[in-house]
Amino acid sequence: MYKIKLISCAILGITFPSSQSYAFNFGFVRVPDWMDSYMVTFVAITLICYLGLMATKPKGVPTNQLSRVKVSPLANFFRIMMLAAWLLFVSMLLIGMGLRRYAEA
Repeated sequence: MYKIKLISCAILGITFPSSQSYAFNFGFVRVPDWMDSYMVTFVAITLICYLGLMATKPKGVPTNQLSRVKVSPLANFFRIMMLAAWLLFVSMLLIGMGLRRYAEA
């Protein structure tokens, strides 16, 4: 069962960026089709960095207080990379929405 899940996720990961049918269209949130692969990449980087941060952060410290506590350089790297990837994702989402509205007008 584990191998079937792994193979299906690998196939989805390979075919997702090249498919145009997975365009983000959630009502008012629409981005151009060519931005899909970039959006998926930034979400994947954010998820990987989040999991790495959860694995390397000190026990007993909430995630929202990591900036106030001295953490290891690896945990700090994961935190900064996660925030950067998330900010890039959100900025591309907002820019993509603007481009889509401009193209429709």
